[in-house]
Amino acid sequence: MSIWYIIDDMKYLKEVIHSPKRFEQWHLSPRILEVYPFRLAMVRHGGYGLHDIDFYVERTSSRGFSAVVITLSGKGRFTMENGTSFLTQPGDVFVSSPSGQGHREETEGPEPWEQLWLLFSDNSGIIPDSIDDYEVFQIDSKRETSFVRELIRNIIDEGLYEGSTSIKSIELSAELLLLILQRAIRPAGNMEIRIHHSQLAALLSEVAKDMSAQWKVEDLAKMMNCSRSQLTRICNAIYHKSPGQKIREMKMENAKILLSGSSVPIHEVAEAVGFSSLSLFSSSFSSYTGMGPREFRKMKMEEEYSMNRKPRNT
Repeated sequence: MSIWYIIDDMKYLKEVIHSPKRFEQWHLSPRILEVYPFRLAMVRHGGYGLHDIDFYVERTSSRGFSAVVITLSGKGRFTMENGTSFLTQPGDVFVSSPSGQGHREETEGPEPWEQLWLLFSDNSGIIPDSIDDYEVFQIDSKRETSFVRELIRNIIDEGLYEGSTSIKSIELSAELLLLILQRAIRPAGNMEIRIHHSQLAALLSEVAKDMSAQWKVEDLAKMMNCSRSQLTRICNAIYHKSPGQKIREMKMENAKILLSGSSVPIHEVAEAVGFSSLSLFSSSFSSYTGMGPREFRKMKMEEEYSMNRKPRNT
């Protein structure tokens, strides 16, 4: 079976996939790929699979996108264009750069190969510039590898449902997934940051549960049992944003969801993301998106109307 993908430069890139009888694979839907963390990381395609013996994928060289394959269980064999061959074990992260050589991926041994794969645009900030061909990294622990499995399954399951709560769940899972991936392929030199990495993710999960709250950096620092300066340093190292900027980003992204997927009055959207003043919310939203909330809602309604009018293939 051959699959063709269309990437940003609109070139067709071919990948050959051989699918045996016991072949289970779930692709990330366009709805999932549009959530903010994946858009920010420039994820173009991805999925989760459980592949029996005889499964293989062949990728061409100089594809124009980065390929990341995380082995969750079983074993996978990678054979590179230059003849190099190696096995990946659970927790191994194979990363191939956009200009990397072609290679073949296949199940090794009797146990099915469980994997998560993501394709990133060639200018994604997730993949280090130092990788000019390919490298194999390691996720920190078995527990984190199991957590990655749960995150991708949750993302796929939530993608089957509609509503703002599903989008929030997908966004949080996607953000955690990308953080774990970044930690594996961009090891932090500062041990303090590595220790607080998961704590910060958990803290922001609490923030996401109540976007209407007036979250203060001092209170967040207390929740993490660290000083304000420590929290700011850790947040800047991981997200390249201050805690206040990160929370504002979360509030604005939540406002975009509410404006896109409901007819909730704009003043209620403002209240839902913690603004008591409609004018202040409109100003903040306009600064973040480049348009006011009414203009943004109108644009989304027009996009949806245009999509619904497109003829479906039969």
